[in-house]
Amino acid sequence: RILVSYTGRYRDVGTVITITPENYYVNDNHLQGTKTVTNLGLNSDGHPHYSVVVNGSLTAADGSWTSTHQANRTRTWIEGEGTQNIFDDVYLITGGGSGVNRNGNAYTVSITSALRVQVGCPFITAGSVDVTPENKPTRTINYGNGSCDGTFTVTVNGQTFTITIG
Repeated sequence: RILVSYTGRYRDVGTVITITPENYYVNDNHLQGTKTVTNLGLNSDGHPHYSVVVNGSLTAADGSWTSTHQANRTRTWIEGEGTQNIFDDVYLITGGGSGVNRNGNAYTVSITSALRVQVGCPFITAGSVDVTPENKPTRTINYGNGSCDGTFTVTVNGQTFTITIG
């Protein structure tokens, strides 16, 4: 089960939404942790913004590995907040996180340019992220200019690769 608790409505200042998996498995791998979303009210630009805190882990079905992830992000609602139509909603995501992958290697994630997320699009449409694995060079992911096309670039050690998903 995935348990969700609300202290109020999503749009109400001060509302805290907590999402917690309970005995939750994906392909027999055990997912644990919490995601807490807190409505912080309007930012200095007059947009609703939210604190998003994630603390989770995934353990292999056979117990041979566990990966962890912690994140602190801000979700700013920049378009569509005045309508009831969720498909015109656009958010900017900032912040970062860290964790340990299934091989025991630590990593950090830093959003270097706000990620643009459009509710009607299955892809991140703009922004950039630096992912730095322990003892390895930083990987910079650039999601482009706002097009909903599933195309992004990854740059490592000065070499850039273009990837299209979808």
